[in-house]
Amino acid sequence: MVKDEFTILLAEDDPNDAILLEKAIRANRIANPIRFVRDGRDAIEYLEGTGKYKNRDEFPFPRVIISDLKMPRLSGLELLEWLRSHPKCSVLPMILMSGSGLPRDVEKAYRLGANSYFQKPSSFDELVAVVKSAYQYWSRAEVAHLPD
Repeated sequence: MVKDEFTILLAEDDPNDAILLEKAIRANRIANPIRFVRDGRDAIEYLEGTGKYKNRDEFPFPRVIISDLKMPRLSGLELLEWLRSHPKCSVLPMILMSGSGLPRDVEKAYRLGANSYFQKPSSFDELVAVVKSAYQYWSRAEVAHLPD
């Protein structure tokens, strides 16, 4: 049974990749709210509920984060490192996606506590399949209760 609807936070600096990911999510008939941020620094502001992300009705706390690996200002790996050291966010599932499948990037991501690492697929159909698998897993997985 699918758990209650949850917000997905997408950290992606490339607007085209963000649009493709949203289309892949919607192609799977996933209606969950998606909130976009352009890099790791904006993701931290979103998670802390500061600046333009202050209104939690408009910017609800996410249950899953999908992040690009390479972003300006703060990379996906730096965001992951912050996430795992932050008491309120340390248990949030984080999925990293990258155009790179370099073993050193994959290893570092898992050492820092990534829950999944996917190389960005080369076709839209493959992206739809990756999104479907990830959603089926995270929509059914038990997640830790986050403090208010």
